[in-house]
Amino acid sequence: MKRWVYFILVLALVPVQTTWAHGIRLHDVKPDLGLLLVYFIGFYAGELDGLVMGLAAGALLDLFSGGPWGLNLVTKAILGVLAGVLGRFFLNTTGIPTMGMIFALSVLSGILVHGFDQLMMGGIRFGEALRWTLLPEALYNAALGGILFWAGIGRLRSQKERAVA
Repeated sequence: MKRWVYFILVLALVPVQTTWAHGIRLHDVKPDLGLLLVYFIGFYAGELDGLVMGLAAGALLDLFSGGPWGLNLVTKAILGVLAGVLGRFFLNTTGIPTMGMIFALSVLSGILVHGFDQLMMGGIRFGEALRWTLLPEALYNAALGGILFWAGIGRLRSQKERAVA
């Protein structure tokens, strides 16, 4: 069952990322839904599931992004494993630490991607990328991740209350 859910989530990722995320961008900054998907699966299901989901989501994003092949594949896989490791250490987390972890992983992902771009193409100023792209995107990812966390926890709490009643 879990494999089918992951399969459907990965297949839905690209159309949602290209249509819905494009529609909610703020000042040309849009959330990285692949990062959020990989984070939550890695955090709650473990390193192996995070790695597999990161590889699948990264490969699909690379296939349809038009960018260098393998960049999303590697970064999303690394983020999935790191989220799984964080999930082991922070078992009972709340929304604020979740937002902090998403922020940190988003900055790490941006540093890897922009570092690769600068290495391959040159001319990309890292300070400007950090100020105008990486940090705003990381803040947006953290905010959206916090909203998703609180929405999911609220739903779980209401289901438990109905089961008890």
